[in-house]
Amino acid sequence: MATIKCPAPGCDAEWPLATPTDVLTRLLDIHSATAHAASTHVHAPTAAKAEKVRRPTITASGTSEEWAYFLRRWADYKQATRLTGSDIVFQLLECCDEGLRKDLTRTFGGLSSSTEETVLKNIKTLAVRQENIMVARVQLQQMRQDRDEPIRAFAARLRGQAGVCNFGIKCPCGTYVDYSDVMVRDVLIKGLSDEEIRLDILGESKQDMTLEEALRYVEAKESGKRSATRLAEGVSSGVAAASSYKRQDRLRLEQDRTTTCSYCGRH
Repeated sequence: MATIKCPAPGCDAEWPLATPTDVLTRLLDIHSATAHAASTHVHAPTAAKAEKVRRPTITASGTSEEWAYFLRRWADYKQATRLTGSDIVFQLLECCDEGLRKDLTRTFGGLSSSTEETVLKNIKTLAVRQENIMVARVQLQQMRQDRDEPIRAFAARLRGQAGVCNFGIKCPCGTYVDYSDVMVRDVLIKGLSDEEIRLDILGESKQDMTLEEALRYVEAKESGKRSATRLAEGVSSGVAAASSYKRQDRLRLEQDRTTTCSYCGRH
């Protein structure tokens, strides 16, 4: 019997040739919409659009810690935007707020034709106020962990302050030795808000812990105390619930003793 096949490649559907034209047209439309919908409406996946990288900013009269943070942000920004040539200097100048940009122009004139190193050096002279290292070290020694402050957050504050203290010494062999982590570790233990944890770590047999080892030790202690507190709260709530149930049970017994039976008239 003569038939009409579906025009789609690889499709074996067919209909009798004697099928009326209007009916055949309708059947072809239904068949295309159902059997070949996936192949006719395939869309390429769209990639998520990344958010534009924000340019870092710098203001006048900042601290050495803020300057070090700006340098790290500036390096990340250059890498993300792939700056080259003169665009590096122009974008670097745009990082300065309006007040700092005016001071740069008044002090050094036009800097657009200078190198990146020169511009950074000139910005630092105006963006970083002079600091006394001894005062910075005293401030570091006085820092304390805030109540409920995670130990890692406290360590980050200490590291930022230690960056201003210039904890380094030049060895006779010419090698520069940085002992910032040792000082941060000692101040961290001294400034712990939990007296019990401080006594525990001071009583440890290993007295030459690294900063990371001390952080992990304190983290474990803090986690244990939080878990113990939650457990105690759970036990207390269970005891309170049991006590409440017993009180209600006693009240029901008292009510039963004072209730008169509707049949015999007794309590």
